[in-house]
Amino acid sequence: MGESVLKVIKNRRTIARFEESPVGEEKVKTILEAGRWAPSWHNRQPWKFLVIKDQEIRERVSEVVPNVFKSEIIDAPLSIVVCVDPEQDPYHYVEDGAIATQNMALAAQSLGLGSIWIGVFNLKGEKESREAMIKEILDVPDSWRVISLLPIGVPESVPTSERKKISEIVSWGYAP
Repeated sequence: MGESVLKVIKNRRTIARFEESPVGEEKVKTILEAGRWAPSWHNRQPWKFLVIKDQEIRERVSEVVPNVFKSEIIDAPLSIVVCVDPEQDPYHYVEDGAIATQNMALAAQSLGLGSIWIGVFNLKGEKESREAMIKEILDVPDSWRVISLLPIGVPESVPTSERKKISEIVSWGYAP
């Protein structure tokens, strides 16, 4: 892996506070392009990315996510909603949407932006779930699923974090 890619991966953090600065259209397009190039099962590319900039819609969405994420959705200048079509990929649509989300989070990091991954996928597809409420707000078709919300903006601050030692998480050719 190239050092620049590993550096972006190592430096990506969950950003809880954003500056009021807008995100330029070219940067948004670059982030979306990273999502578009995510791997998917049999190259089905079962996703749609909804870019939410409208403050009123972001406020409505913020009312249905867990309380800890309300301010991030409101304060970030935009959120990307990752939707997938299970009919296009009935076996791996969750992973496909998750990989696209990760690609976009890493692209945002590489552009000097921050993001916070908010998972809203409801495993059982329950009608009263947060996912269902977000689908209703955004007019996402019933057959589609919402995997994640990705608020993006200029970080107000960047937290630090630690990782486990590689020896704690890797086994070479045998069970842990």
